[in-house]
Amino acid sequence: MPILTPVSTVDALAEALRHSVLDGSLLPGTYLREVQIATSYNVARHTVRAAMQMLVLEGVLRHTPNRGVHVPELDSDDVVDVFRLRAALESEAVRLIISAASTPAAATEATERLEALPADATWDRVVDADLAFHRGVIMDTGSPRLARAYAGAQSEIQLCMVQLRPNYERPADVAAEHRELLETLLAGDLGAADRAFRKHWEDATENLLRTLATVDVDR
Repeated sequence: MPILTPVSTVDALAEALRHSVLDGSLLPGTYLREVQIATSYNVARHTVRAAMQMLVLEGVLRHTPNRGVHVPELDSDDVVDVFRLRAALESEAVRLIISAASTPAAATEATERLEALPADATWDRVVDADLAFHRGVIMDTGSPRLARAYAGAQSEIQLCMVQLRPNYERPADVAAEHRELLETLLAGDLGAADRAFRKHWEDATENLLRTLATVDVDR
């Protein structure tokens, strides 16, 4: 019988810190102090350094020479670059799904999850379900390499969504938009699907840039 390898302390700490960044508990610009984290989590400082290095490589944290590690403050170039990569990966996923005439089971499940959200669902629940839809589109291709590439960008995509907090006050509207995207996949019309998804990415980028501009004014 295979033996399961326990999660290392470094991995556990990295996951805890990742969660704190991506749920907005650690605000943009916050510097992470080794001693404070080591004390809070009762771990050694070398464990803290290793965990933070993992998150720096993911893009969840950034390192500034002579200043330390901090939560990124995204600018317009960051948003455009992240969504450019997202669009490239998802557009290929759309092409593969329609070319194979396969059933987008994961995207369908995620859409139903969005549609089941109550009207008073918190923004983080809506964002999580939104991301699950797009992750599902990637998974529905059946390509492990495309999935790995998308996973590499996932944290930064979520960092954009969580930190900039676009309007997710109306879960029903978000669900309806993703239902329309799903229907283009089910219809098997590559041209229509490509146009719908591209508009979705462009609108999302525009909304995030508008929100970012508002945040910059308020700072």
